[in-house]
Amino acid sequence: MPLVGSPQDICARLGAHDGMVLLESSKAMPGLSGWSWVTGPALATLETHGELTRLSDATGRVTDTWADPFEAIQAVLSRIAVDAGVRPEGLAFAGGLIGYLGYDLARFVERLPTMAADDPPLPTMRLHLCDHVLAFDHAHTQWYFCTLADAGERVRVWDATLQRAQTPAPDATRFHAGTMRSLTSAATYLAQVQQVLDYIAAGDIFQANLSHRLEGTFEGDAFALYRALTAHNPAPFSAYLPGDGFAIASVSPERFLKLEAGQVTARPIKGTLPRDADLSRDAQQREALQASVKDRAENLMIVDLMRNDLGRVAQVGSVKVDALFEAEAHPSVWQLVSTIRARLRDDATLADLLRACWPPGSMTGAPKVRAMEIIESLEPVRRGPYAGAIGYFDAAGDMDLSVVIRTAIVHGERVMVQLGGAVVADSVPAHELAETEAKGRLLLKAMSS
Repeated sequence: MPLVGSPQDICARLGAHDGMVLLESSKAMPGLSGWSWVTGPALATLETHGELTRLSDATGRVTDTWADPFEAIQAVLSRIAVDAGVRPEGLAFAGGLIGYLGYDLARFVERLPTMAADDPPLPTMRLHLCDHVLAFDHAHTQWYFCTLADAGERVRVWDATLQRAQTPAPDATRFHAGTMRSLTSAATYLAQVQQVLDYIAAGDIFQANLSHRLEGTFEGDAFALYRALTAHNPAPFSAYLPGDGFAIASVSPERFLKLEAGQVTARPIKGTLPRDADLSRDAQQREALQASVKDRAENLMIVDLMRNDLGRVAQVGSVKVDALFEAEAHPSVWQLVSTIRARLRDDATLADLLRACWPPGSMTGAPKVRAMEIIESLEPVRRGPYAGAIGYFDAAGDMDLSVVIRTAIVHGERVMVQLGGAVVADSVPAHELAETEAKGRLLLKAMSS
């Protein structure tokens, strides 16, 4: 189709309206990412607030409600008419649900204490039902315009999206973020790591992912912040989601779950060392990470946890570890990544898969439920979208979700970034704090640029 420009260019032309989503491979990686999507105005929005999930049409009128958000996803997808036309090779999303699922959907899976503050009070889940999407194939620099069946009155909306996507580029926007300060002092975070170590020594857990939030003032355009983040920290699962009074700008390197033709893939990241500008020292850091007993233990625990989660809904004997302890280069850090695959049982639904694996194991610990209880007792604010997932549920049945890390959330005149890491038996509190700083270095640099 006659579209010129990058996914970010098209997104800027369409405007950051509520209901638009950009999923972008700002760092295309073979076998992992290579497509980007920009959605037009949503047909409807699926939101979870408190204990209820609501589907609202484009006018805001509530058309249906559910007690279980995972069943709501399943139900909405089941109602979509799908065009059976042939898709270009590799095009996995041509319309369906797209957006984020927050960490606290865990409360629909397990009984957890309520201790941390709910601030800011964002929807626990927010997914847009999109019947048209612009898809960009990075390998062939080719744009596609995808629509679902039964156009009806939506044809005019689709045409308007295409016309705006071909307009001249708007002027660049700006933002300003104030100094970012952690809600948890360094001394407190060190003490919290020690508390987790005490829980481990007592036999309560083997690992917990402990995080802390940094906040600053914000003014200007959140999309300009997203552009700065991707310039400093390009990632395979970048995303920009403007909402009602808030926006999410993510540069995540981690895939949570991908479902494609019944095959499930998980790629948990655990184990981190900072990059070095000197090529020789950087190579040494990579080798040190792969040889690190502590980092390998972190990773292996989460691999076992994910194998167990997937085993609840997978065909017997189908859960396999395809790759273990691979060192993956990202702009600021080296990280250990493992790959687990499984075949979904014929009687297991997408809702069953989400419920079995929620929340992402790499962001909780092992055992998962006890780790979440400890996290709730130590972190002062709820995680919100952080440590949840961003991605799509294609109308034809497939999905791809990233883990919400390396992410900034703008809410009103505030901007927030949450940083964390896994604590295991041989963790050193000062090293754990330094690891969170290494993960956030380029994000904070982008905010100050």
